[in-house]
Amino acid sequence: MNALGENQLPEIVVAAERALERQRRAGVRLGRRRFLKLTGLAGGGLAIAFYLGAGGRRAAAGEADEAGNGDVFAPNAFVQIRTDGRVIIFAKNPEVGQGVKTMLPMIVAEELSVDWEQVQVVQSEIDEARFGPQFAGGSMSTPMNWDRLRQAGATARHMLVAAAAAAWGVPAEACRAAAGSVHHDASGRSATYGELASLAAQQPVPPVESLVFKKRADYTLLGRWVPGVDNPDLVRGRPLFASDVRLPGMLHAVYQKCPSFGGGVRSANLDEIRARPGVRDAFVVEGNGKPEELMPGVAILAESTWAAFQALKALRVQWDESTAANDSWDGFTARARELVRDEGAPVKTAGDADKALADAAKTVEAFYEYPFIAHANMEPQSCVAWFRDGGVEFWTPSQTPGGSIGMIAGVLGIPKERVRLHQLRGGGGFGRRLMNDYMAEAAVISRRVGAPVKLFWTREQDMAHDFYRVGGFHALKGGLDAEGRLIAWRDHFVTFTSDPERKRTVRGGGLNAQFPHE
Repeated sequence: MNALGENQLPEIVVAAERALERQRRAGVRLGRRRFLKLTGLAGGGLAIAFYLGAGGRRAAAGEADEAGNGDVFAPNAFVQIRTDGRVIIFAKNPEVGQGVKTMLPMIVAEELSVDWEQVQVVQSEIDEARFGPQFAGGSMSTPMNWDRLRQAGATARHMLVAAAAAAWGVPAEACRAAAGSVHHDASGRSATYGELASLAAQQPVPPVESLVFKKRADYTLLGRWVPGVDNPDLVRGRPLFASDVRLPGMLHAVYQKCPSFGGGVRSANLDEIRARPGVRDAFVVEGNGKPEELMPGVAILAESTWAAFQALKALRVQWDESTAANDSWDGFTARARELVRDEGAPVKTAGDADKALADAAKTVEAFYEYPFIAHANMEPQSCVAWFRDGGVEFWTPSQTPGGSIGMIAGVLGIPKERVRLHQLRGGGGFGRRLMNDYMAEAAVISRRVGAPVKLFWTREQDMAHDFYRVGGFHALKGGLDAEGRLIAWRDHFVTFTSDPERKRTVRGGGLNAQFPHE
């Protein structure tokens, strides 16, 4: 159970996970049927909680396992049907306002043929071994999970129908599932999923190739407007975000980094800051020099967010900018203008744009630039970290929680297995929370004090230390015929590269196109 008092794994899944963990430690590899039996017997219901092992991950990626089998069933979802009729579906991916906490469970519910009003959505833990990739970025949640979540829902439906058929002594083909019940129309009999849950847990898991998916014309949920599952909590101000987390003995932290990228700390008025009301400690963190992990800075720990923010305003740091970047937008612009004069090889050419431009009745040229832009998500970066017993536990709204585990383990010098994450709703992301630097900061601060730490960035810090959308430049030239119609154009695009082998800070490319007119 996390610190918010919500998202507790239902008892049946907890028992199943404990049983699975015991089997893992003993070196026992569970088959699908055995694992399903464990989950089914744990609490008097049906829990579709398929474990996604290494073979399953390869199958999900279209690869074969060691034996060359590429059809390993890997639905990447937990579905639980309680004997009281409740259906619990776990939302696997981070929710940062894009709606996946509602959308992904809807896919399962559609194939399961259950009324949405019966469904309880629970945010899953971060465990890519069970759930597969868990991230929010690139608009990939639907295409990556569509087939696997349909399989999870269809599998549960198949087993419920099989349970009803066995109980009634009729062929499964003579039964149908609808609105959370199984019906045998010929006899007029029906049973709810809750009534069938325990019996369904004893049914064999069907091979994925035997599953029959619903036709789109028969969808009753997908394609329908459904309010977000968090909406009632959002409008009532209930705890969903990192700022809502409360832990025993928790301290509040801020972290100040050099305003010039790559700079470090020379000195700071730490004694003065430590003497302020409500401040517990202030200290320098050396960092590891990696911008996406832990840059040097000054950490302030206080008994409240207010005390931390007030101390931050009083902080005076002498920054060492000898290794800091000295780039400027004026310099970038000047370099880009130099590069656009170097024609180079076009990235793509359509027609004879050079000739069309030379023959044009009129040409028009313009140089456009667009700057680096902060993501400016509504909620500045924040999380809670608790380092204890040689490991660290997070409550975080990261967009790449799975990817952060290795990074945190490296920063702290601990095994990845000692990093545990709880997914929290993020107040926007837009790609900013693909980077988890704020998590690394919270982790090292918590390790220093041996207590849970809630780290807040101010809005000013969020704007100053974003991983910005990259700027760029376009030098455009267009050719018009005598009637003023566009007959050709050229775009010389210049943007930035992180390739250390390139001598240029800025690189250029081009596009030439000719537009014939009849």
